Amino acid sequence: MEETAKVANNVSRVVIAVFDGLRPDRISQALTPNLHGFLAGGLWYREARSVFPSMTRVATTSFATGSHPSQHGIVNNAFFHPAIEGGEPLDTSRAAHIRSANAWHDGAFVEAEGLGCVLAAAGKRLAVVHSGSAGSAWLLNHRAREHGHWTFSINGRDHSDTPEAVDQAVERFGALPAGPSPKLDQATYATRVLTELVLPEVQPDVAVIWYSEPDTSYHFHEIGSQQSAAATAHVDACFGRVLHAVRASAQADETMLIVMSDHGQIATTSAFDLVAALRARGFEAGHRDEARTEVLVTPGATAGITLKSGDPVLLQSLGAALMEMPQTGMLFCRAGEDGEPVIDGAFDRALVGADHSRAPDIYWVGRSCEKADQHGLAGSGIYTTGVNVPVGGGMHGGLNPYEMNTLLAFAGAGIAAAHVNDHANLTDIVPTVLAALGIDRPASMTGLPLDAVFGKQAPESRETRHEAGAGEFRQYLVRAADSGRQGIPLRGGRI
Repeated sequence: MEETAKVANNVSRVVIAVFDGLRPDRISQALTPNLHGFLAGGLWYREARSVFPSMTRVATTSFATGSHPSQHGIVNNAFFHPAIEGGEPLDTSRAAHIRSANAWHDGAFVEAEGLGCVLAAAGKRLAVVHSGSAGSAWLLNHRAREHGHWTFSINGRDHSDTPEAVDQAVERFGALPAGPSPKLDQATYATRVLTELVLPEVQPDVAVIWYSEPDTSYHFHEIGSQQSAAATAHVDACFGRVLHAVRASAQADETMLIVMSDHGQIATTSAFDLVAALRARGFEAGHRDEARTEVLVTPGATAGITLKSGDPVLLQSLGAALMEMPQTGMLFCRAGEDGEPVIDGAFDRALVGADHSRAPDIYWVGRSCEKADQHGLAGSGIYTTGVNVPVGGGMHGGLNPYEMNTLLAFAGAGIAAAHVNDHANLTDIVPTVLAALGIDRPASMTGLPLDAVFGKQAPESRETRHEAGAGEFRQYLVRAADSGRQGIPLRGGRI
């Protein structure tokens, strides 16, 4: 660690601004003056990381619960689940699917305690203002209604766990904005909800505002495009209004401010028809669970692959077939009774915190590299067909360093400016918030409070490189760990 910072004042309020998909290297004085200034005057974790799979709803839940998918059970943006009928996978962005799954699990679809649960037990409240999917809003505080908390979803009252929050906003600010990318009007509306309603009137102990940009523009207009730059500048201006509202409030000196992103993105170079490739090798694969389908596939930069029969011999053959494909970057699977991966040459999914009963038999990660795209931005890779993103647009889900590196910085409450290289990931943020508020974290939270925030020296961290492979296929994974923290995936790929 280069410097230390500390909380000099008592923290009575925490305000968190999330910029979905924002790459830290897209922050500059010219494009994002408010974020740039915040980083200059705050405690910036330059080596912060997402979780695996680096997908929004996985990341959302990992942030909210301070734990990995192995603890909370949200194993991908979409995955096959018996609660969803008709053969389609459970889509965690959809309110109806989330409700069905939560009912199936008797209210325990998310298996770890979230920030809202812990705050409620301490007599405190969480408010969420979300301009992205309904599912993401729900996952940020999955028991909001039970605890009397406040969650606003830009998608409307029928898509919010607390519809009265949407009603309040509409009564005050008018009809909800709607429309395709870029989601600029949504960001502006959400900012008004936070600054003019939530902070002065709802007065929660912790407030989260989640901007769906620049993620949406990265996906559909390329990461380095003028459209994405405009969207990034717009949410930066929105953040400027958040900063002004916080700093002008009576609680300014006791407010901890956090800025973060949930993942980065890399440019896509081609769309690979993984289902067709499996069928060509004799596997009856498909994106829907139908009678004839033996291999279920969810698409993306990281695809989930499940063998319905569970036949270990066939699973080994499936893994070998995937390793023969030049488009394959990495493979993860479960461990067998002997503790070794059930597929020769694959990594144990426990290495990346994704070992859960809902996880697919195989996580297939598209091949990627650090090669620059047409805009000169590092990071590019393959994704599967079946995703509504054009070739050239941004994607995420894998372990490319430009997918994994996230924005994370703290300011306010006496925190001094410092740029540190301590390892941290999404699971550490909520434990840090709880520590600042003087609340013990539950056992389900595997993340730890970040030492530099409290003026402490971080334990010495080391990087460990793992390698695996079979035949001509070789892959690597780099993780960081210290004496108390679960291994943090940093990067990985095909050798």
